[in-house]
Amino acid sequence: MGVTNLLLDDKLVFFGDWDNVFLYRVRKEVRKLQRKFDIGSVAILSTGEDIDDQSKAYGNYHAIGLGKLNYHELFDMLEETSVDRNFVRVPEYFNGRYHVLRIAPKYSEGWDELRDRPHLREALLVRTNRECSRGMYDFLKLYYGFPELKGKYKPVFDKLKNIRFIEYQTTHGGWIGEMQRLLKLGGKK
Repeated sequence: MGVTNLLLDDKLVFFGDWDNVFLYRVRKEVRKLQRKFDIGSVAILSTGEDIDDQSKAYGNYHAIGLGKLNYHELFDMLEETSVDRNFVRVPEYFNGRYHVLRIAPKYSEGWDELRDRPHLREALLVRTNRECSRGMYDFLKLYYGFPELKGKYKPVFDKLKNIRFIEYQTTHGGWIGEMQRLLKLGGKK
């Protein structure tokens, strides 16, 4: 199960997917995008993480922004990052021209290992002049525990409360349909 970055008004929010990279690099790239493109606050999610012998976190990370973008803005941003190149090209294969990030547990190595769903690693909060997605913000708060945006970080939200989810087949396993169960449990495994 995944969430898409295509909103109901055909705008997009920033999605990024990094594999086998240091967390500080993801943080640095996201901060650059926040400054240069005004993408608003961003959730960094861990999909698998370890610590090296110098106590630096590394692994696989997703990023979800709240600021609403058009298609060309998003791809200009992705070109300035070290996100997985296959992730960048994925919209070429979907008629809807969107990215998908996994939100549910998944099987890897065939059906031998169930990997946990992504979890919130960091919230990079900034003030933004962009309109932000209310639906994506509400989802991040409910499902991942993203902090409440208030004071100087509270953006102008659109009025759209729904976002799009998709069930898809992973490359290593079968179909995962646990979303209803996970949402009924308030996002807990």
